[in-house]
Amino acid sequence: MIDVSHPYFDTNLSWLSYNYRLLLEAKDESVPPRERLRFLALYSYHIDEFYRVRIPTLMAMKEVGPDILEKLNLYPEPLLEHIQETVDNQLSEFGDILSNRVLPDLAASGVHLYFKENFIPEHQDFVRKYFVDKVFRYLQPVFLNGRKSTKVTFFEPNRLYFVVRLLRRNDPREVWYAYVNIPSAQLSRFVELPEHGGQKQVAFLDDIVRYNLSILFPGYETIDCFAVRAERDTELSIEDDYPATMAQRINKQLEKRNFVQPHQFFCEMGMPLEMREYLSGRVGILMNEFHERGRYLYCQDLADFPSLHRKLDYPVQKAIGHVELREGESIFDALQKSDQLLHLPYHSFDPVVRFFNEAAVDPFVREIFVSLYKISANSFIVNSLISAARNGKRVVTFVDLNPKYDIQENLQWAKKMKEAGVKIIFSIPGLKVHAKIALVKRKVKKGWERYAYLGTGGFHRLTSREFVDHALLTSHRELTNELELLFGYLCTREDPKKYRYLPFNYLHVSQFNGTRKIIELIDREIKNSKAGLKATISIKINQLQDQVLISKLYQAGRAGVEVNIIVSDCCCLIPELPTISDNITVTRLVDRYLENTRIFYFSNRGKEEIYLSSGDWTYRNFHRRIDVGYPILDDYLKSQMKQVLKNYLNDNQKAVRLDTYQHNVQLHSEQPAPKVRAQEANYRLAERLEHRTPSLFQPAASEEALPDPVKVP
Repeated sequence: MIDVSHPYFDTNLSWLSYNYRLLLEAKDESVPPRERLRFLALYSYHIDEFYRVRIPTLMAMKEVGPDILEKLNLYPEPLLEHIQETVDNQLSEFGDILSNRVLPDLAASGVHLYFKENFIPEHQDFVRKYFVDKVFRYLQPVFLNGRKSTKVTFFEPNRLYFVVRLLRRNDPREVWYAYVNIPSAQLSRFVELPEHGGQKQVAFLDDIVRYNLSILFPGYETIDCFAVRAERDTELSIEDDYPATMAQRINKQLEKRNFVQPHQFFCEMGMPLEMREYLSGRVGILMNEFHERGRYLYCQDLADFPSLHRKLDYPVQKAIGHVELREGESIFDALQKSDQLLHLPYHSFDPVVRFFNEAAVDPFVREIFVSLYKISANSFIVNSLISAARNGKRVVTFVDLNPKYDIQENLQWAKKMKEAGVKIIFSIPGLKVHAKIALVKRKVKKGWERYAYLGTGGFHRLTSREFVDHALLTSHRELTNELELLFGYLCTREDPKKYRYLPFNYLHVSQFNGTRKIIELIDREIKNSKAGLKATISIKINQLQDQVLISKLYQAGRAGVEVNIIVSDCCCLIPELPTISDNITVTRLVDRYLENTRIFYFSNRGKEEIYLSSGDWTYRNFHRRIDVGYPILDDYLKSQMKQVLKNYLNDNQKAVRLDTYQHNVQLHSEQPAPKVRAQEANYRLAERLEHRTPSLFQPAASEEALPDPVKVP
């Protein structure tokens, strides 16, 4: 039963609803087998993160006073029960999809994966030799019996282990316990074996270690062997999701925990109670912190399954060149003529690399500012920044040091940059610079020229082929001036409250005017609707959680505004509630590429406005991060984004409708024709843009021919 006095879907359950959408994609037989493994891997990654981040928070919340919980409409006990039931059901379906759907399809494609099977005689010698030659050197078997310490802290997070029960062959009276690592950090989790029966053969590294335990423990007989994995609550950011008072109370409970010891312990299903009790005493976790899983833990490694046949994957989509940003031509000259828009991953990422390369060697460039979410993932950009600094330019880089990522590697890159003369500014305390922005300043005879990169995603060449994003390259005076204003603030590393006076009018900057600007845009549509005008709001976003903006969207829907929302992740807005949200539709889209772009459309009495943004509508993005939204001002680019958004809204192949209870309702069964798949349609759009001849690429049923490009001075 939904509480209409508090019409917000729980974030945790919405996260699980999104995760189930990933399972639906893995179940889809029209998706190639290796791609389906990738969606199972993504599901596994999210579930692991859920238990690492969300569950500890809810467990700590149980210890907070009931008066505070009731006031905030939080009920952790029944919520935890609901979560556990949902996860159990999903994991059961995960196992069914993997073993009964994907693996048979792999086999039908000529690839056999050993899955809970014994090695056939033809492979046993190879498996033993591979173990001795490749695996043995990385193993660290450790006996638990007789240790003076009552706690063991050797289980590293995100690492796989076997826990084994052993008997000495010459003295079987005492049971011995030991654990050994599975070296998936040093070796591939999947090992290719010799072909057999006309099929390529693959085995889990786990099974190769399991098969050779007699070599690892000579003189012992193995009674039991179970896979385990430990997690510690190291990534909690309570302030991101809860008001300050509540966050303080939860953090007080979390401070009581020993973060050296694991607090989530995943074990292979079927581990005997006696074995759990022994491990509980040695590892120092509670019995209720054991979580049963299948035989193969850490299934996010399924993303690394080898590509053995082309038919296991989607056909390669060639990255399309940008017609206005050709090799050998100056990007800055092109941006002086008009703004340019990249549709990634359909467009090549090369113009982004060239933007920084050209800035590094252009003798007129004096200053470069850029925010890098992760340094190590952006080495192409980093090399250009180092080159620029060595060429005498002022280079300022903003870097986030996030414990989720490799801080040591980030620091090493930062050291190289600093040695070259790059000024490194690390994260502002309590505030993450999540904006994907860069600014280049050129000094020419007529004065200063400014060129900006404003993106929905980061500067990573590899992930640019996996995520759907958009990037605006512009020399627009107001946009670049305001971006310089923002970089000036970031250089201070001070509390943004001291700088609320900064005049951002074109840019929507969280901490400054982000929420206010969005509310103004929604209020304008409400006013237009009440005046009898057609009013429409369309939102393409990852996560929609902020209750202030959800309430404002409810208000818009009640006022007659047509509200269309496309999410790829969590959505706490409840659609289709009578008198509350019956004028609001929500779809969730998951396809070949992971959706990361954020697009906001407002009809505005026919003078349509479109904004892109690096940030979702969450409490975290508005209060704990610096994100930037920006308008598409060029009419030609605006027409492109309108078509992109229209393709999303018309998708009936990969989009599902979210109902009142967050069920993922399939659309293609309800709307069989015409078939529209947004990512395919947007790829065709990028093709037509490259050739500037729409007649050569006839639009799909959902598409409109684009106007000729309009040059702006």
